Amino acid sequence: MHEARFCDLKFRLGAGYVYCHQGDCKHTIVIRDMRLIHPEDVQNRAAYPIVTFQQKLRFRKCSVCKIYKATKVTLDDKWSQENPCYFCDNCYYLFHYSKDGSLLYSGFEVYDYQHD
Repeated sequence: MHEARFCDLKFRLGAGYVYCHQGDCKHTIVIRDMRLIHPEDVQNRAAYPIVTFQQKLRFRKCSVCKIYKATKVTLDDKWSQENPCYFCDNCYYLFHYSKDGSLLYSGFEVYDYQHD
């Protein structure tokens, strides 16, 4: 892949593609528009492709304390007020585990939360 050039790629406008690097770092790329170069455009080929939009990262906060960033998400959690429900590490363990470290109840799914 280190020898691939942008001009060698085959793609469709508007289709989503996944760019993966460093093994597990994934980015969605959508090419929505393209045109021929004009005299008033940047003439340096190395400057392309030019990023015209970058989505802002939105960090979801913990549904319980509403202070810290969520690190866990639960589904079908009978004691949570929301479904799905988002937790920071501290609130998740306080809510689901006893002082001796045993799970208080089961019957729900829990996942690590990756921010959008």
